[in-house]
Amino acid sequence: MEQQKRPTETMSQAELSKMKSIDSLQTTFSNTASTTTPSGANTTLNAAGEVAAALVSENEEQTIHNQKLVEEFQYLLEKSQSLFSGLRDLPPTGSHRQWRPYFEKTFEVYTKLWKFQQTHRHILEDKANYGLKRWEVGEIASKIGQLYYHYYLRTSETTYLHEAYVFYEAIHDRQYFKDILEGKNSALMIKKMRFYARFIIVCLLLNKNGNVQKLISELEVLTEEYVKTFKPPDAKEWQMVLEEVSTFTEAEKKLIPINLDKTPDKIEHRLSHTIEERPGEKLRLQEAILVGSYQKQIKFSELTLDMYRMLQSLEREPVFLPDKTKRPNPHKYLLHRPSLSQLLVYISAAFKDTSDHSALLLYMSADGCGYVEQMPPGFDGGVKTSQRHKVDARNYSSNAASHPQGLATTTPVSNIAPGGGSANTITAGTGTLINNIPATATNTTGSVHNANSGIIGSGAGTITSVSSVAPSSVTMAAGPSTVTGSTTSAIPSGTAASAAGGGGTMSTIVKHTEVSIPSVHCLHPADLAPFTRKPMFLIIDSDHSTGFKTMPNIFDQPLMCLMSPEEYPSSVQDKSEIGSLFTLFLHTPLLGFCSVSDIGNLDQQKWDECVQKVSVMENRIGQLLLADVTVDRSIKRFMTDDFLYYFIVRFVLCGIILRYHSSFKDEKSFPTSTPNLPESIYVSSEIVTLLADLTRIADVGTYFSLPAYATTVDMISSTSTTTNHTTNNGNNSSAMEII
Repeated sequence: MEQQKRPTETMSQAELSKMKSIDSLQTTFSNTASTTTPSGANTTLNAAGEVAAALVSENEEQTIHNQKLVEEFQYLLEKSQSLFSGLRDLPPTGSHRQWRPYFEKTFEVYTKLWKFQQTHRHILEDKANYGLKRWEVGEIASKIGQLYYHYYLRTSETTYLHEAYVFYEAIHDRQYFKDILEGKNSALMIKKMRFYARFIIVCLLLNKNGNVQKLISELEVLTEEYVKTFKPPDAKEWQMVLEEVSTFTEAEKKLIPINLDKTPDKIEHRLSHTIEERPGEKLRLQEAILVGSYQKQIKFSELTLDMYRMLQSLEREPVFLPDKTKRPNPHKYLLHRPSLSQLLVYISAAFKDTSDHSALLLYMSADGCGYVEQMPPGFDGGVKTSQRHKVDARNYSSNAASHPQGLATTTPVSNIAPGGGSANTITAGTGTLINNIPATATNTTGSVHNANSGIIGSGAGTITSVSSVAPSSVTMAAGPSTVTGSTTSAIPSGTAASAAGGGGTMSTIVKHTEVSIPSVHCLHPADLAPFTRKPMFLIIDSDHSTGFKTMPNIFDQPLMCLMSPEEYPSSVQDKSEIGSLFTLFLHTPLLGFCSVSDIGNLDQQKWDECVQKVSVMENRIGQLLLADVTVDRSIKRFMTDDFLYYFIVRFVLCGIILRYHSSFKDEKSFPTSTPNLPESIYVSSEIVTLLADLTRIADVGTYFSLPAYATTVDMISSTSTTTNHTTNNGNNSSAMEII
């Protein structure tokens, strides 16, 4: 590490003042000596010498004291940088017992460093001592903000996200990086731009949209100055960053109606802490894996728009309460276009960490993987994962010839950061969400932390460290020859009798049933069978989602799968423009309703009425499901968890809205689930009537084909309200006349 030394030739103002005092005293003593007796002169000179010696001694002591402070500051700075750099070596998976002590130690050192520089700022800023610059203070504050952000990713506790925002906001408002451009140092300029990128992500996650737009504008100016001044090789990459974040924010803005003040209506993205508890044996969602694997998807760095929405749906609004009274958020892994082996490792790790009476959620937003030919049970459909190697033509030539979509043809996303690690960065629990932000310059400020990277060990290198966690049965996705008799129990005995005995392999099944070989790069329902030993909740958002209808439930544990529509009418906006409609409904049903109803403008009063009406619909759907004796017990068990409760309720609400929408007519345009939900819930007169009320409030009745009873009741209610309003006005008028 480069030692941060400062020049000592230049004297401080205090030292110069003391030297002048000594010179003045010597001159006075000299003049006095010429007019006094020898004995008096000696006395005066002795006194002057003692004063001069005292001043010199004091000056030396102050210099030594200042030097000790500088050395202590350098020690804390180097130690903090070393600990911060070491965070990337922590495993991305595993219990908090493995990573929490290291984070706590790093927090402790950075707290000491921050307080130390605050206390001794005037000494450290003196060029004779250290010459601390404002951007160096900003760099320390930025590291603390990153620590809070990564701790939020590890714990899913939004309070730490707010702490990160506090530090980033202070850096921005106090302009710690203001004068960097004057130094003509490209590495420092990159530091500033990366700070802006991190700040934008934190603001996005906190839905501070006004701040986001301001920061994007400032980042555009910085990028122009950077390109103009340095003509760097990574100019295109930074332009791509700007395009990504602009597209991301525009897509989110498109869906939110504008009120009369030309401002977006207020959206609640996270759950409230005031949700009432429901009866039944409690089941808590403990682990969640969010996967974004669509080839064409809106994203900023490693965060896709759909992942962004689901991320917030799995969190509660931050409140500052004692830890004992807080309801914990589930721990999340965010995986951007992982390979199948990487995905299975993370599922295995989450499965291991899921305790008794807890559940694991897997959300897959990915292209579908379907086959025309007959496939082995459990492998007749799935979703694609990222493909790192060329497909074996011998195994898949028949599939490619008959049905090109049968192959997993996804390609790794390009990493913007040159030389910055794996091309398929996995943003897991330790992920930065900013690994794609370019940083070509090396760190020239003595920091151990490489400017190219965040605090993440990504790619295959870090994943292999936990590969031993994966159960051996996971190898059933690796190829036909590896599926042994111990794993074929996932296949119904009626269709795989030949494999039910002593270790029949998949090749045996293929021989007797004459089926084709499924893609090794797709995640199939049978791949997940080993993990159904614990409660599992699946959300599949794909154009071949129904491939998971055959999801086997062998171990009689709670298991549920919510599957998106496989097709959408042409009138629905493409997901490459607004993200997935299905995920949008699960996140904020009212925005999904506005999207399919082309609602772009809605005044605040009507918006608030719509919010209230949707809330009533959600509550009533939940009550009907819990009261219905025909509802599968797995569903009711999952509904004891707040997050899963709202996913199930909003799934039903999505199905009801789409069924009565005039443009949605094909069965493939409706969401499905396994276990099936009772049909009675979708045709409930009470819920349909509430939907009619919602369409009336938003004035979009022409978009829906509702039963006569719902519209009749709606008209009667509207007429009654108008009559009462008129009568009241008349009564008020008469009263005024009497008065």
